[in-house]
Parts: sequence; C-alpha cells; structure tokens
Amino acid sequence: MGSISRRNRERIIILQFIIPSLIIIGIFILFPISRAITMAFQEWILTSASPDHPFIGFDNFKEIFDLTHFGKMMTNTFVYTAFSVAGKMFLGLAVALLLNRKFFGRAFVRGLMLIPWAMPTVVVTNVFRIALDPNYGLFNTLLSSLPLIDGPIQFFSNGSLALFTLVCIGIWKNFPFVALMILAALQSVPQDYYDAASIDGAGAIAQFKQITWPLIKPIWNTLMVLQILWTVKEFELIYLITQGGPNNGTNIIGIDIYLNAFRFYKVGAANAEGVLLLLFCLVFAVIYFRSMHKKGEFV
Repeated sequence: MGSISRRNRERIIILQFIIPSLIIIGIFILFPISRAITMAFQEWILTSASPDHPFIGFDNFKEIFDLTHFGKMMTNTFVYTAFSVAGKMFLGLAVALLLNRKFFGRAFVRGLMLIPWAMPTVVVTNVFRIALDPNYGLFNTLLSSLPLIDGPIQFFSNGSLALFTLVCIGIWKNFPFVALMILAALQSVPQDYYDAASIDGAGAIAQFKQITWPLIKPIWNTLMVLQILWTVKEFELIYLITQGGPNNGTNIIGIDIYLNAFRFYKVGAANAEGVLLLLFCLVFAVIYFRSMHKKGEFV
C-alpha cells in the first residue's frame, strides 16, 4: 500500500507541473490555431451586414487560388525565402569562422556584429528607406558619383530590384543571430582536434571539412529549419518598406494575409492563406527533420 501511495504522489506531482503548461498551450496556441482553421471554412467578411458566418467549405481556398497575383505572390515568397535564408546562413557561417579566430579587438567586434539583430525592425527599415532614397539618400549619392552609374537608382520602384533589395536588408538584419549560434558551436569544438590534425599535415580546408563541419552540422541544420520557417512568413520588414508593392512585386504570403484581413476585411480568405502557410511549415518541418534523423545529422 505504501508503494502505491508513493506512486500516486509522484503522479500528482508530475500533473502539477504538466497541467499548467497544457492549459497555457491550449489557450495561447491550440485554441487560436483551431479557431483560425474553423474560420477558413466559414464566410467571414467584416463589411457584410449579416451577423452569421455560415460554413462555405473550400470557397475561401478557391478564392485564394483564383487571385490574379497568386502565382506572383508564391514566386515572391519562394524567391525571398530561398535567397534570404541562403544569404543569412552562409554569411553567418563566414562571420562566425572569422570571429572564432584570435585577433586584437575580437570582443569588441563580436559586440558590434550584434547591432543589426538587436535593432528594432522599424528602425532598420527607416534607416534603409532614407539611405536608399533616390533624391537625398546617402547610398544613392555615393553610387551616383561612380562613372558607370547614370542618375539615382529607384530601389523600391521596380519589383525585381525592390525584392532583391529587401532580401539584402533582411540578410543584414538577421545574419548576426546565425553567426552567434554557429560561433557558440565552434567554440565547443576541442582545440586538441585541430592540433592533432595540424600534426598530421591537414590544412585549414581539410580541418574544416573533417573536423569543423561534421561537429557544427547539427546546429547548422536546426538553424536552417528555423530560418526557413521564420522567413517564409516574413511581414514586418517588407510591409514597413514597400507594403507588397510596387504592383505586387514584393507581395509575399505574409503580406497578403494582412491585406486580406485588415484592408479588404476578408477574414475568411486571410485565414485560408494562414492555413496554407501552416500546412507548408508543418509538412516541411516533418519531412526535413525525419530525413535528417535518418542520416543521424541531428543531435
């Protein structure tokens, strides 16, 4: 009897820790997600006088797929995500490798590197909007002084150039986080490995391929998944600079969700896009993590 009561006490203690977490997850995660999925299959138009929201099946999804700019929006989302993530990952790796070496003022440079990531997005967007302004922007002034540049460049007036510019701004803003995480992984690699490799005659490239990369690859994989999931639903940076323009040239799915919900008041269609984005993130994360676990590349 004593062992049974002790087991019950342990179960009660465990439940005391688990139940508050489950309540918080249910209220702030599961309920909003389930509510959004429900609204995606209902007629939710805020300009409608009807207080009812009848079930309309997949009509909201059909409306999304029938949008004239749907193809362009999905292309922009893919291009922005692919190039932004690639830029952040490789620039972060290069900076981390550089800051992992000993040199004078390394601590100061490490702190300086974090400034773009620590800056609020609204500050970053205002700085770049002013710097790239065709009339009085400092960056445009410097470019105009070059012999091959004829006149100011309209960075945000051309769709393709605007998207490329936003990709560069996003990379500059977020690569320090990647660099910081990879730098932490690099510093956990024992120096003895490199000393032994040097004795065996291995150069810097061979040491990176045989020692550094295998040991930091789990962190790299996790960071890449996180960056893809964060970047594919980017909103703040793009909206504050171009609001999806010009002519949907920088419109990605995160911007379109906002516009449908708060400019056109089509809440049902906005939730349908949100469900599509949620499905993509879930499917991508499951497939990627399962493939990496099979290869043994996740810790």
